[in-house]
Amino acid sequence: MDFYKQYSSGLRLVAKQMDSVYTVSLGIFVDVGCVKEDEKNNGFSHLIEHLLFKGTKKRTSLQISETIDDIGANINAYTSKDNTCFYTKSAYTDIEKCIDVLSDMYFNATFPDDEFEREKSVVLEEIKMCEDTPDDLSQDLVSKALFDKQTLGQTILGNPNNIKYSDRHSISKFKNKFYTPANTVISVCGKFEFDKLEKLIERYFDSNFKGGYSNTPEEPSIEYSDLFLHLFKPIEQAHLQFAWGGFPFDSSKRFANNMFASILGGGMSSRLNQAIRERNGLAYSVYSYPSYYKKGGTFEIYAGLSPENAEKACKLIECELETMLNDGITEREFNRAKTQAVNSLYMNSESNLTLMRLYGRSMLKFNELFNLDKEVENYRAVTIDDVNEIAELFLKPYACAYVGPQSKQYDFVAKLKIK
Repeated sequence: MDFYKQYSSGLRLVAKQMDSVYTVSLGIFVDVGCVKEDEKNNGFSHLIEHLLFKGTKKRTSLQISETIDDIGANINAYTSKDNTCFYTKSAYTDIEKCIDVLSDMYFNATFPDDEFEREKSVVLEEIKMCEDTPDDLSQDLVSKALFDKQTLGQTILGNPNNIKYSDRHSISKFKNKFYTPANTVISVCGKFEFDKLEKLIERYFDSNFKGGYSNTPEEPSIEYSDLFLHLFKPIEQAHLQFAWGGFPFDSSKRFANNMFASILGGGMSSRLNQAIRERNGLAYSVYSYPSYYKKGGTFEIYAGLSPENAEKACKLIECELETMLNDGITEREFNRAKTQAVNSLYMNSESNLTLMRLYGRSMLKFNELFNLDKEVENYRAVTIDDVNEIAELFLKPYACAYVGPQSKQYDFVAKLKIK
């Protein structure tokens, strides 16, 4: 059973009751990420996510961890390009303890000086780790190329100088701007009694908000670019990334798009995996995937391989894209992709942690209840013509990136000619 409530403050609570399980997942979603940052505060959303764990007015960092560990629960957080979430998973009997801890972190984080400086160093190390992870780096680079000078083109981890020179005042000011009731959704999935849950959220969250109903700025509109960016690094593999402008999350084409991505590069039987890995042995990892945001989206292809194989791999990718554009997909591929999509939804519905994220993001970004049955119906309504139409994306200009050793073949990633 699904529940929803919007409090007078603007805070929204969405909940999925699953009486057959013993656990409950609880997520606090805040509508902030690099899409709402500028060049001077890029990285602040992610830094705040870290700092929330570093002590409050009544708990030290260690006490936050011990409180959760004492009840055998899990606590974690993540920052994406368009939202921040910190969450717990626990036995349903301990839901109040988890709500208490998460609300304490949300409202009472103190950013103590010693912890603040330490955690800045931790985030700077995380950025360096990304610099040493070339597939992550290529993804950041192609995002910068596709969203040239736009906020979605910024990295989630942020500009190192912004982190290094940030202070408690600037971080607190940023947090106070975005951590508001109208900008926050609480998503709960698992075993609970809604009447009790509603009162707990009112006690620990809604009653602690000060001031009236307030909204934060809307996400900016998106324009797509066709830049080629490269970064030479003394590593063994070349990492190739292609990105086309795609569809927003609420697009009716999302379902056909997901199926198309699955057929092209979503699994072992996908066309890219068969052409590049299985038949030619050029890469260990090659795949395609879509991403969705409120105002737009992306369709991306990635391959990691030896630099001397870049030209051949690019020609194979070009060939597969042209074949899908001109000849379309087979009935068997279509049926397989539809079955995978529907069954994946059903598998995800058995995880209250996964459902918590689906319900939370749907409510945060679109003010809608996630509806599993509707999602299934939408996939079942997709036709083979709908999927074939997605290939028209490849007739548009695309952005691309190369990360790897200097090579004569580094720029073949920019030379696809789909016709």
